[in-house]
Amino acid sequence: MPFLTRMLLLIAAIATFCMAAHATSSLSFDGGGYSLELEIGDTGRPVVASVTFHRPGVAQGVVLRGNFRVRAFDPRRQELVLVYGGGDGRVEPFALTVRGSRASLAVAGRRIQAPFSWFM
Repeated sequence: MPFLTRMLLLIAAIATFCMAAHATSSLSFDGGGYSLELEIGDTGRPVVASVTFHRPGVAQGVVLRGNFRVRAFDPRRQELVLVYGGGDGRVEPFALTVRGSRASLAVAGRRIQAPFSWFM
């Protein structure tokens, strides 16, 4: 294959990769020994791409991808409602509700209140 053709294919591949890549940031909840890290993808508007769930006393988190529901997510209005109904035996079902700087995590029969920062 001629050098010029290989170079054009390489440039096309790099351009395709760059267009597919999107900026990411994160938000987190910490309260009652629980920690949730939310990976936020920006594909024109922010979306919750994944959630890493840490139980009290467990250092290794469990990454949840696509097996949770985001009922509301509006960083401008500072609203978030995220529900995980189960499916992974390492993570009990939970619901995270955020309004402004206040967050509430309902998990294992408890409701845990904690402050929340929208700084991404």
